[in-house]
Amino acid sequence: MGKEFCKVSIISICILCFVAFGTAYAQQKKVGGGDIQYEAKGGQAAVLFSHESHVNQYKLKCTDCHPKIFKVKKGEGKMTQCAACHDGKKAFSTVDKADCAKCHK
Repeated sequence: MGKEFCKVSIISICILCFVAFGTAYAQQKKVGGGDIQYEAKGGQAAVLFSHESHVNQYKLKCTDCHPKIFKVKKGEGKMTQCAACHDGKKAFSTVDKADCAKCHK
């Protein structure tokens, strides 16, 4: 019974570690609530907002946008608020048609 108990214990520990690391990895991949899709008006393609690129690539903090520009609760933000940063100074402008494809994909 001693050897069998050790085998079961080792297997159980391995499974628990696998689940814990998998959960941690999944949460790590979902930065700041994950991606949010906004439906565009006027026949334009939808916009997929990536928290990951804004947080990791541009080194933004949650408080840079929330709750000043975007509400924290999902569905309360409006796509028109993007121009708060995408003004041609902080980030590319929302006015130039050539930049539309950067978000409308």
